Amino acid sequence: MFSVKNKQALYLILFLLCNILLYGCSKESVPKSLPQSLHNNELKKKEIPLSFIGGKLMLPIKEMKGSFSSASGWLDNQTILYVTETSEGSSIFSYDLVEGQSTLLYSSVYPIVSVTISPSRNSILIHSSPNSSMGLVTIISSSGKIILSSEIPSNELAIEWNEYNENLLLITSFTEDWQYHTYTLDISKNTLAQITIPQPFAYWSNVNELLYLDWRTDSPSLSAPLKKYNINSKVSKDVLKDVYQVDVFPKHTLTITIDPSEESSVGSYTFFDQDFQVKSKLLLPQLSNFSGWSVPFYDFNKDSHEFFTFKPQYSSEIDTYEGTFDLIKFSVESNEEFVVIEDIVNEPISCSPNGTLCLYGYSLEKILLLGEKKKLGLIEE
Repeated sequence: MFSVKNKQALYLILFLLCNILLYGCSKESVPKSLPQSLHNNELKKKEIPLSFIGGKLMLPIKEMKGSFSSASGWLDNQTILYVTETSEGSSIFSYDLVEGQSTLLYSSVYPIVSVTISPSRNSILIHSSPNSSMGLVTIISSSGKIILSSEIPSNELAIEWNEYNENLLLITSFTEDWQYHTYTLDISKNTLAQITIPQPFAYWSNVNELLYLDWRTDSPSLSAPLKKYNINSKVSKDVLKDVYQVDVFPKHTLTITIDPSEESSVGSYTFFDQDFQVKSKLLLPQLSNFSGWSVPFYDFNKDSHEFFTFKPQYSSEIDTYEGTFDLIKFSVESNEEFVVIEDIVNEPISCSPNGTLCLYGYSLEKILLLGEKKKLGLIEE
């Protein structure tokens, strides 16, 4: 199971390719939704005991109920989520890496497509699939209490949780032929409202505004204007030109731009503050693919303002690249780059709040101990 971010990158490529041939979108019926208020309890982060540092993680996970599907991120510094599957359905468990204890949080008779943890890590959004044309969104507390459940007609869903107001979510539903409709889910007001924005993928830049890349579907290119859309005034404003990829973190916006005219193309990772002033910049070699450029997997630690990614040795076409990758850590505050682990494969990564451990792999089935430069498996091989 890919993370939501990784799936969105794939959806964007497919969406753009599809719309070269098919223009327009169809209106979908308003989904049925019975949301309840989301309780904004502060996260009580567990700290890994000093006796654990340099010790042994309780891995692999013992007596797993069902077959492992994927891990889904961190509830605190020592507790992860993972999904299992049985003939009866899917389940989500939390797992304490220090105590070696699994706790069942949620079970579904339907396949679980993705799991998204809220910014405060107090809540968990579960996207399950009753059938190929319907998505079921369920939000539970970190202890497993159901907060809401809502059906949304869809073949796929893209989900963005508002970092500045956890009661707000942006949900884009896709049909089988990649037509889409976008909704805002306001949990505190018990409302699910349709909104119209020019593009299906957008990111919360503050409580009421979204950032999006305004791609032209009739004339594909390697970059697009970055625009800001206010969901109250319904007005879009230009922000930047010629951006290849954008992402938003608490208090920071990341843009990736690439100049293919250079003999050795370099990707410019620029971090902006909330006033869109340049905070810092990271230059990395880039690998090209059939649709443009292949951006290595990454994660951002909002507590330390550190950016983790995989750095190739040189720029190249991805099919002919014979080099390796280094896992690096970049400080947005100090503009410094550090090599964390040398010679490692570029795969999805999700790091703990304190940045000492990272889930790693296409199913996040491994854990990296960054200080010890070691890799352990969540499941028995």
